[in-house]
Amino acid sequence: METVIERILSHPLLTIALLLLCILMLYAVLKRLLKMLAFLAVAVAAYFGYVHFLGKDYPLPELGIADGWRENVLPLLPGDWNNTLLDGNLSGLNEWPAEGETQPQD
Repeated sequence: METVIERILSHPLLTIALLLLCILMLYAVLKRLLKMLAFLAVAVAAYFGYVHFLGKDYPLPELGIADGWRENVLPLLPGDWNNTLLDGNLSGLNEWPAEGETQPQD
């Protein structure tokens, strides 16, 4: 590998050609990145413009799901959601256990 690098660097014309190739590739990558950044900036500006100008005139509709949830679903849910799961750190307790007590008493 070192011999290949030495041969390339010993020929000035080949070194200049490789340097120009690297510069062209770097230019192409940066040009593409700048185009993507410009497009992203325009898209973000258009979105914020849309939100600023049309957000007050066209608010999102209220679906009214909360009322139906409270009436239909909440009565069906059990009161002891996580009591069946292993709770090693006792985070489901309402009160701290007494001194020396490790498991909640039923």
